[in-house]
Amino acid sequence: MPKRLTNWLTAQQTAVAMNTTSAEVCRLLSLGRLVGSKQKQPGRPGNGQWLIDPQSIANEKRRLATRTTNSRPSPRPRKTAKRR
Repeated sequence: MPKRLTNWLTAQQTAVAMNTTSAEVCRLLSLGRLVGSKQKQPGRPGNGQWLIDPQSIANEKRRLATRTTNSRPSPRPRKTAKRR
């Protein structure tokens, strides 16, 4: 079995890996599609930093890939000329 990834990624790194924006990553976190943990940054006041589980990133990529292949429109049937 392949070794499980243990390095959690920041929202910015996740956005690059998923080819999206960090705002979209935050939206996916709020929807529960990505698993994350908010870490305080020592010595810095204010908000902490989100760290995202790489396994949840892989699951979301897989979910998006199957969604795009399933949502492709099927080819339309050819129109036939009416016979008189």
